[in-house]
Amino acid sequence: MKTYIIYITVFCSFLFWSCQKELKDQQGTHATYPLQIIFRPVIKDQPLVFGQNHTNAFGEDYSISTFRFYVSKLALKNNNGTAILPAETKYRLADAGLTNSLSFTLSTHQNTFSSLSFQIGVDSIDNVSGAQSGDLDPAKGMFWTWNSGYIMAKLEGASSYSSVPDGNFTYHIGGFSGATNAVRSISMHTPGGTAVTLEENKVTTILISADIEKWFNAVHPLKIVDHAFVHSPGELASLYADNYASMFSIIEITEE
Repeated sequence: MKTYIIYITVFCSFLFWSCQKELKDQQGTHATYPLQIIFRPVIKDQPLVFGQNHTNAFGEDYSISTFRFYVSKLALKNNNGTAILPAETKYRLADAGLTNSLSFTLSTHQNTFSSLSFQIGVDSIDNVSGAQSGDLDPAKGMFWTWNSGYIMAKLEGASSYSSVPDGNFTYHIGGFSGATNAVRSISMHTPGGTAVTLEENKVTTILISADIEKWFNAVHPLKIVDHAFVHSPGELASLYADNYASMFSIIEITEE
């Protein structure tokens, strides 16, 4: 009888341990999974090269010299909910002129996801808190000292269709309140909508395309000949924010 009781006790303990392990693995709450995010600036699927000539959907020639945007609130989503990705900094400034700013590594306790979300821009509370440090430092060229607010995204270049005397176009998109709020939330599904499972001993890389062509013709048709200079919050800035919110897509997900 004692042997039988011992056997039952050991069996139940083993069963309990197995169930706990399975639950832990399913929830992904006790393990850490490394995740790398890479933004790839492109124009019509071609890697961005500063100064290279392109033609937009309206037949306007253009080249790019500056491309920057603020990223925050990264999160993974699956059928069980959302997991916010912890970061050492609240905002990251992605700058096409600085390759190392387009890639960063995070970690998560959620081991499966089917979509990724993030925010483009700086929240209202941080806009009214004055100039700050890190990637929010005014020296980064993304702060309006005259307007006490941040530029959410910036695109500069040249075009023969520009009405500006020097032939340039400059889109400094900002605004953080009411109808002129230029902050945009982005949500992207994995390729094919397939759930991705992360592994502890591998780094999962999410490669995200940022297609500059969308600035001109996504939700709203915005010709360079009509708009070559946007440097203040307003309805026009909001239209550009609608457009660039459509420029992101997940190209591929790899593990190493």
